Amino acid sequence: MLNTFACASPRPHTLAVSGITQRRRAVLANDLAEMLDSRFFKALCEPGRIEILKLLIARGRSDIGTIAEHLPQDRSVISRHLAVLEEAGVLCSEKVARHRYYEVDSRRFIERMRDIVDEAERVIPVCCERTKG
Repeated sequence: MLNTFACASPRPHTLAVSGITQRRRAVLANDLAEMLDSRFFKALCEPGRIEILKLLIARGRSDIGTIAEHLPQDRSVISRHLAVLEEAGVLCSEKVARHRYYEVDSRRFIERMRDIVDEAERVIPVCCERTKG
């Protein structure tokens, strides 16, 4: 197995992993990239949505009025952020009378994070030889 890296120099590195074809490595890399480019991560890359997430973690179940009291954005912006977070599986909501209450969907959130770690553990050792044990 050839494993030469030149991280500190401008020379390119070479890597040959026995038994793993370039095509298989490309498929694995694509699988991981798709997971990292998912709605889940896109929902979490917006600072306003992170503020909503932090607020819901700190305060627990809340309606949009309560959330809006603690954030500088208009309710319409907060409403869109809540929808994105809910579609991504970060939050769940329940309608009670005229109010919709939001909270972190802990089960789905943890499942999604575990899926990401599992996928990374499956792919990284194949495509990033230096990280092996």
